[in-house]
Amino acid sequence: MNKKLLYITIGIVAIFIGGCTSTKTTNISVLATTDLHGILPYELSDYVKNEKKKDKNVTLVDAGDFFDFEFGASDDMNKYLSKLRKIRKNNYSKKYMEVPIVKEMKDVGYDAVVLGNHEFVSNNKYTLDNIISSFEKQKIDVLSANIYKQNGDSYIKPYVIKELKTSEGTVKLGILGLTIKEIGEDNEDLKDMQGYNQELYMNDLVEDAKKWVKVIKEKDKADIIVAVAHTGEKPKKPKHPGNRIQDLATQVDGIDAIVAGHNHVQIKQHDYKNKAGENVIVTEPGKHGECISKINFNIEKTKDGWDVVDKSSEIVQFEKSKKELEDIGNNEWNLYDKIMDISDDVKETSISSLKPFEWDKAYAFKIGTPKEEIYKTIGYKFLNIGESEVGDLNQVVFMKDNKVVCYLYGKKETMGFGLNFDEKDFKENVLEIIPGKNDKFSIDRSEKEPLYGLPIVNLNYIGQ
Repeated sequence: MNKKLLYITIGIVAIFIGGCTSTKTTNISVLATTDLHGILPYELSDYVKNEKKKDKNVTLVDAGDFFDFEFGASDDMNKYLSKLRKIRKNNYSKKYMEVPIVKEMKDVGYDAVVLGNHEFVSNNKYTLDNIISSFEKQKIDVLSANIYKQNGDSYIKPYVIKELKTSEGTVKLGILGLTIKEIGEDNEDLKDMQGYNQELYMNDLVEDAKKWVKVIKEKDKADIIVAVAHTGEKPKKPKHPGNRIQDLATQVDGIDAIVAGHNHVQIKQHDYKNKAGENVIVTEPGKHGECISKINFNIEKTKDGWDVVDKSSEIVQFEKSKKELEDIGNNEWNLYDKIMDISDDVKETSISSLKPFEWDKAYAFKIGTPKEEIYKTIGYKFLNIGESEVGDLNQVVFMKDNKVVCYLYGKKETMGFGLNFDEKDFKENVLEIIPGKNDKFSIDRSEKEPLYGLPIVNLNYIGQ
């Protein structure tokens, strides 16, 4: 009887222990942008910071073409590129120059970036080295597995392993960088590009991905592998013969997800099967910071590490930033057109009579006004503005219903016109302008821009 009771007791304990055994799972998220071309909207920045606040393991990557100056890029990038154009005339002094977009990406929270074709076509070997040094100083990994020095060594890191500490153990996230081979005009290879002196060359990204994924899996024991590739999903011959995402997804075993770039399109999630029959998801987060891809991995603990049991990607839109950027840019062009259309015999005008767009007030700021002071006057952060310097135009912000509708800043030599003010016009660094009340300007065309000798239309502030 006692022996029978013992067996029953053992059975109950075994069932209890078995019932208490649970599978350990956790979630890992990767955020991605691409083709920023210098633009980092505040809406994107705020979203990333909020996601990282909720989960310290969120990783942020960019798939290339971050270096550029399109409307919406920071004023500091504009200044940097102006300085770059000047030193090019002097065959580049070997002085290090901090690249503003790098510091801006650090402030947002980027962990790794991949070189796109624009990082090459907008630079030469010296200035590209300078960009990479800037990222190194900011402790952001710069990746590309298929770019090599003349001696066959990797030019930059092919990949990085992020060790993410979770309550269930450490997860190894492998991020592999890849760059489209045809980076120049007319499908030009890097080895043939002017300014690089055949110091660098590129291999086929799919073949190199096979090599490096094997290393990441076998040597580094990565639990998750994300390929961040500056290349489009499908070839568009002859324009983009180097778009290789489909080949990357179907021909390279071991990749869990791919972030695509280069084509300036939004892909929420496309699914492919690799040779091993495993699902590979592809996402592409548009351009200019208009959206961000969020890749979610649900992983399960095994005796050897972690297995991916589910994965998906989504696109988070930043519609407010996108519309604001488009409206401000269009209105600047409208004002430019109206000013350039003023007849030569007209000696005086007002902004309200030009009717470039609807506005109910404007603020002109004294040269050197701190940007935080400008934001405070306007009421919010609208673009990534800088601080004006001697030789710059005054920063002028037009508003309608307390929203920014146009922003003017730069140098009149490049803009073709300028709104000019005297020191006496400002009260505590700012001048408020009301349409039809104090928005008159005299017109002077005596100044010429230096490159082509075209007249600059100077509008000199009169007031009432």
